[in-house]
Amino acid sequence: MATTIPASIARSQFGFLLEAASKRRQRFVISRGGRPAAVLLSIADFDDILEELDIEFQKSLRASAKEIRAGKGIPLQQYLKNRKTKRRAA
Repeated sequence: MATTIPASIARSQFGFLLEAASKRRQRFVISRGGRPAAVLLSIADFDDILEELDIEFQKSLRASAKEIRAGKGIPLQQYLKNRKTKRRAA
């Protein structure tokens, strides 16, 4: 959930808002004249948004979901166990 802050407050408290966004992943909607004008969020959140919009990433997700539905997936613990076993053998 984002906190809405007037631009005048955001200007005077930018350092605090930047730290809250980057370290605590808080999100802020900056308003001007009572209307939303911009968003301040962490780079991690921004990367997540861009990743979800990426067409190739979406294709990869759909292919993975199809494999899981077809029973081709394995639980993470099994994957890690298999990986560990292969490393020892090498």
